[in-house]
Amino acid sequence: MKKLMPWVALSWALVAWPAAASSLAGAPLAPVEVVTDDYYGTSVADPYRWMESGKDPRWMPWLQGQAAHTDAVLAQLPGRAALLKDIQARSGDQTAYAMVREVGAQTFIQRRDVGAEDPRLYVRTGGQERLLLDPATVLGSPQALDWWQVSPNGRHVAVGLSKRGTEASVLHVVEVASGRLLAPRIAGTDFGAVSWLPDSSGFAYLQFVGEQGTPNYYVNSEIRLHRLGAAGPDRTLVARKRPPVPLQPQEIVSLHFAERSPAAMLVISEGRRESQVYVTDRAALLAGKARWTRVGGYDAQLEGAGLAGEALWLLSTREASNGRLLVTSARRPDLRTARMVALPGQPVIEGFHNTRDGALVRTIEGGQMGLWRVPAQGEPQRVALPFAGSVMVMSTSASSNEAYVALAGWTQPSAVYRLNAQGQVAATGMSSQPAGYDAARYEARTQLATAADGTRIPYTVLSLKGRAAQGPGPLLLEAYGAYGFAAMPFFQTSLASLLDRGGRYVIAHVRGGGEFGRDWHYGGRGPTKANTWNDAIAVAETLVRDRETTPAQLAVMGTSAGGVMVGQAVNTRPDLFAAAVANVGFMNPVRYVSEQNNADIPEWGGPIADAASFKTMFNLDPYQHIRPGTAYPATLVVSGLNDPRAATFHSAKYAARLAAATNSGRPVLLRIDFGAGHGMGSTRTQRDAMWADIYSFVLWRTGDAAFQPAP
Repeated sequence: MKKLMPWVALSWALVAWPAAASSLAGAPLAPVEVVTDDYYGTSVADPYRWMESGKDPRWMPWLQGQAAHTDAVLAQLPGRAALLKDIQARSGDQTAYAMVREVGAQTFIQRRDVGAEDPRLYVRTGGQERLLLDPATVLGSPQALDWWQVSPNGRHVAVGLSKRGTEASVLHVVEVASGRLLAPRIAGTDFGAVSWLPDSSGFAYLQFVGEQGTPNYYVNSEIRLHRLGAAGPDRTLVARKRPPVPLQPQEIVSLHFAERSPAAMLVISEGRRESQVYVTDRAALLAGKARWTRVGGYDAQLEGAGLAGEALWLLSTREASNGRLLVTSARRPDLRTARMVALPGQPVIEGFHNTRDGALVRTIEGGQMGLWRVPAQGEPQRVALPFAGSVMVMSTSASSNEAYVALAGWTQPSAVYRLNAQGQVAATGMSSQPAGYDAARYEARTQLATAADGTRIPYTVLSLKGRAAQGPGPLLLEAYGAYGFAAMPFFQTSLASLLDRGGRYVIAHVRGGGEFGRDWHYGGRGPTKANTWNDAIAVAETLVRDRETTPAQLAVMGTSAGGVMVGQAVNTRPDLFAAAVANVGFMNPVRYVSEQNNADIPEWGGPIADAASFKTMFNLDPYQHIRPGTAYPATLVVSGLNDPRAATFHSAKYAARLAAATNSGRPVLLRIDFGAGHGMGSTRTQRDAMWADIYSFVLWRTGDAAFQPAP
């Protein structure tokens, strides 16, 4: 990776950093070794840089001490045991469907069965179902099933298996008839960017070739071709430095084939929603004679692309914040002459999946999603859905217009439906509803807050039906606001256990997300990132004003990229919250250069290459804006040791610095799961325990009597 951090002044010092032992009483204090960096004339101190290497001999003992202390504190909460039992009962009674794909006469189903820890892969033929892959036993030790792709003829499945929580996939090929794992074992296939050749003779795949766990892991990745049964190394299909597709080291590429299409499509990304797109003749590519045609660069703002027969489908947000669909020739693409498909009402286009004769298009329309059948020629048709909520297209087919879709609501568990060629949906009986769950007990209300600049910010309140009439109470506010991700209705089994205890859960649809298209995303991205946490603060103030809660009963949570939101919301208004939860959070953005996952840094205004880009990223860094001597709320920081997306040092450094800075006397707890990562690949037991800890902490610190420890 090219050098991005140009400072030259680097000094080490042992200093007496302020400490507040009461905030972590009983937990080991973190050693302080201040590193001072010079960013274009700005000096920035970092007291816990030593945590970044992961190899310091003090690292594991300190983490273990913190984890043991947090476990002991939470175990003393009177209501936690019953809450955990309740969560476990619901998840244990649930059959959870993750993916359904139909290939010919076979249906492949990824499902976690009642009482099981992990999902398994099944294949169903003619009404008979059998287990195809059990990640707990297939290699003799438990693995996480990261991803899978079925060959067009249904005879083989490429699967990614990894050590739990790492997402460090090793590609295997399963022979469907026998269930055997065939010879290839291809490491560095984390993203599952695999595309089968239409004749099922092999597949193209993206492989990362850098050292795992280092900032160079995603650099100079390669696209290779594997032929089933072939001996020798897989050949490289796309040379990174060969024009007309010159690739920068940090750019990640994926190659796509499609049944019935003569083309191959190359998609190039550097960590933003927009991509570069190229096409070439598939046969020429396989013969080593590719002549790539540029469809559009980053300036075309292409956020989706798909091949369907002779057509190339594209989603562009250029001069169209809500997105527009374009259809052009796959052989001779031309954006200037592409057919533009307009959807009635111009809703936000979230994405599309190609079918034989067109595409299924998912839209965002207010607080819910829509689904449209869009033919290559003719008018779009809305698909009538059984209820308002979220739509996930699980699978489509190049040989039919049918599909499997999953629907979910705020209070309605996910269920799988089959969409027929006439655009009608029918229940399949595959439902993730826990036994005994009654959706009628709960309600979802969407309301509006007004940000300081006058922007109206929607938020959704989930609670027991009628709970609002009972006045203020414990409330957990969450926001994400990054990558243009829209917080649409979802169902989380464990959340019902919080609501059953009178708690309320609120999701704030802040800027930085995609609820209202590209403009909403860019309104909370990079230089405008402060809008994200200020929007969350505006929602919090509205909840207090409307007597949904009080500052003494209000907790705020951010997950992953939402760590920036929660950290900066607390830094800005520590008086507004009784508690905060930073869940696998991105807490120290300016140190992205020390972690594996630095490919998506353009979202945050990086890479840091000059004073302006440094200022952008520094201004949104929660760790660097912690103020000593401030009365911070009680805080639970959650992380997994194997996390490849937000390195553990983000959580550890943040917890250590916050504990040293606060003078409130309220606890700062660091929860570490040494067998987990960012949440992907965690077992049911791991997830249940995590949510029991988070919700117990929230109810404790927001005053629920059942969770107050003995004095």
